[in-house]
Amino acid sequence: MNSTSFGSDNSGTQVGINHGPITQNYFSSDRKGTPEQNTDNEILESLAFPQMLDRRDNIEPCHTNTCKWILDLEEYQSWRSQAHGLLWIKGKPGAGKSTLMVFLHDKLQISQDDRLGIRLNFFFTARGTEIQRTPLGMLRSLLNQIFNRDPTIRSQIRETYDRRCKQFGYGKRQWEWPQVMLEELLTSAILESANRQHVVVFVDALDEAGATSAQQLAGYFHRLVDRAEKKKLCIQVCISCRHYPIIENGQAIEIKVEDHNQEDIATYIQDKLTKTEAKDSTRQKMREMLVHQLTQQANGVFQWVHIIIPLIE
Repeated sequence: MNSTSFGSDNSGTQVGINHGPITQNYFSSDRKGTPEQNTDNEILESLAFPQMLDRRDNIEPCHTNTCKWILDLEEYQSWRSQAHGLLWIKGKPGAGKSTLMVFLHDKLQISQDDRLGIRLNFFFTARGTEIQRTPLGMLRSLLNQIFNRDPTIRSQIRETYDRRCKQFGYGKRQWEWPQVMLEELLTSAILESANRQHVVVFVDALDEAGATSAQQLAGYFHRLVDRAEKKKLCIQVCISCRHYPIIENGQAIEIKVEDHNQEDIATYIQDKLTKTEAKDSTRQKMREMLVHQLTQQANGVFQWVHIIIPLIE
C-alpha cells in the first residue's frame, strides 16, 4: 500500500500525518521492571490513544434472543470452517451491524474451541475524533492488541521502536509511528502469530473510514488473507460495512443483515410492547398486528424501531 492509499474522503488524512506528539520517556524512572518490560510498556503506550476503546465500549449488547440467527447461516459456518478467509457483513445504516459484530466477537471469546487463539478488533466511527475514523487509528489499535497478547511477536517491534528512538534521541519523544511502518509491522505480527495459533480480526464500520480508505483497507485485508492461504496459516477476517461505497469483495463470503434480521426486530418489538398489558384477546390481537406492521415498516433497520417504540409504548 503506498503512502497515499490510506487517505480518507471524510478526513483528508494521509500517511505521515500526526495525531499529536508522543511524549513518554523511553525509560521512566518511576516504573519498576526490567529494561525490556519498560520498553514494552512504552511501546504499548505509544500505540494506544485515549479513544481507542470508546466506540466498542459504547455499543449496547444485543437484545435477548437476537443475533443468534447468524450462527446457523451456511455462509457463516463456511467462513468459520475455513482455516483462512474473509467474511463481509453488509447492511443498511442502522441495521444492527455493529451489535452483530460485538455478538460474534464475544461469542468467539467464550468459545471452547481451542483453535481460537487471538481475537483483534477495531470499531471505526465517523462521529468520533479523527484517529477513530482513519486507518492510522485502526493500525495502532490492532498492533497494540497483538503486541500485548502475544509475547512471541514483540522482538521485531522492539527493534523498530529502539531504532526510531536512537534516530530521534532518547528521553521525551516527539516522533510518530509512520503509517506505512505500522502496516508492515502489523502484517508481520499477524503472520508470525498465526504460525502458532488461530488469529481472527474484526473490523466494524469500514465505510466510516471514507470511500478511498475503505477501498484500500479492503485490499490490505484481502492481501493478508491471500498470504495466509499461501503460507497455510489460520487467519480469518470479518469486516462490516454499509452497501456503499461499493467495495470489491473478491473471493470473500458476504452476509446481508437486513435479509435475516426480521425475526430479531419482531422479537424486540414484541418484548417492548408486552410491557403494556393486553387485558383481553382483542387487544392481544391488535398488538400482534402492530408487531407485524412495525416489523414490515422497519424493513431491516433496527435503529428505526429504537426511535419509534418509545413513541407508542
